[in-house]
Amino acid sequence: MLKRALLAALLLATAAEAAPQTYSLVIAPDGGLGGNGAPLIEERLAHAQFILYGEDHGFADSPLVLRAIAHDARPYGFRYHVVEVGPLSTRMIRDTLARDGEDGLHRLVHEVPLGIPFLSLKDDAALASDFLGHDAKGTPYLWGVDQEFIGSPVFHLKRLVATAPDDRARAAASKLLGEEQDAAAKAAQQDFLLSRFKDADFDALAAAFKGSSEGRNIIAEMKESAAIYQLWMSGRNYENNARRARLLAKNFLSDYRAAADARPKIVFKMGLEHVALGTTTVNTVDLGTLATEMARADGMDALRIAFLPAGGRNIAFAPKPGNPTTVEAYDSPETKELFKALGVDAAALPKDGWTLIPMEGVRQSLDTAGIEKLAPFARFVVLGYDYVITTPDAKPGVSLY
Repeated sequence: MLKRALLAALLLATAAEAAPQTYSLVIAPDGGLGGNGAPLIEERLAHAQFILYGEDHGFADSPLVLRAIAHDARPYGFRYHVVEVGPLSTRMIRDTLARDGEDGLHRLVHEVPLGIPFLSLKDDAALASDFLGHDAKGTPYLWGVDQEFIGSPVFHLKRLVATAPDDRARAAASKLLGEEQDAAAKAAQQDFLLSRFKDADFDALAAAFKGSSEGRNIIAEMKESAAIYQLWMSGRNYENNARRARLLAKNFLSDYRAAADARPKIVFKMGLEHVALGTTTVNTVDLGTLATEMARADGMDALRIAFLPAGGRNIAFAPKPGNPTTVEAYDSPETKELFKALGVDAAALPKDGWTLIPMEGVRQSLDTAGIEKLAPFARFVVLGYDYVITTPDAKPGVSLY
């Protein structure tokens, strides 16, 4: 009995030690970070090459906070921004924002409601707008490194029609465009090009565009995107995630090597799984590990921040005619378990501003034995990120639809 009592006391003491110190964050009048947590972030910016900002999607708070961090990072040379959008779509969005601003992006979202992920939200678009333009080598500051979104081929097929090298190619692209527009109007995801076209179909289309390097590149991007989506649709989830991780790395390294800066400083904003350090909860090794090791090889650092609300509302996307977004209450059992494991009382968190929680103290307090007892998601966040930013009352993203 005595041994058991001592063990229980030890476990309680360990849990108490694991309760982390928390800090406040607000948006300062100059657009940067304020609150007593701001100096912790500022200190890391001076030594960082990458800001790896992972989020649970669909919140307005997330891009607001990152925009403030990016504001403070600019004096340290952070000029580039990586988004979870396909390269073709990102080029279109860059051009639209530079030419017509938010109004132009609003028109694109109305034209194809399920065509643009994430940057179809007002505050994400505002963040991206801070990274328009090109460096001395002509490389854009805004990089899209993901697969093309499920509804985006309407945009890409229009480009194929406009740049077709001959009547045969134009007719082939025009036929597909009409079919895709019909599927998009009905939100019939099973009829979308990326759901139904196989490698051989894309190869036949590419043959019609043999005289157009741009056309063949557009077709190649859609071909790879279709393969990734169809792996997921067929239930081959590991292969889907692994292939997507390889595509993210390929696209990122292509832009990285093209940058004018020898060691470009980059602000990433992606889903939690993509920019953490270590093996993800979907059993991949993703951009966060690649970027962290690249920074270390150059004698620099990667600042990894997770935005994880403890409550509130977010905006979700689902195929349906018209506006594809729905605002709903945010309720994540995994996130609740994380805060419980950290010893954070989510109900006691302030609703004004945000709360910053350093993970290094948590790791030291839990030590190996405590970390091994964490649930998989909690362990992933504790080991994969330097800081968690949270709030009990997150606001939903605002669609540009």
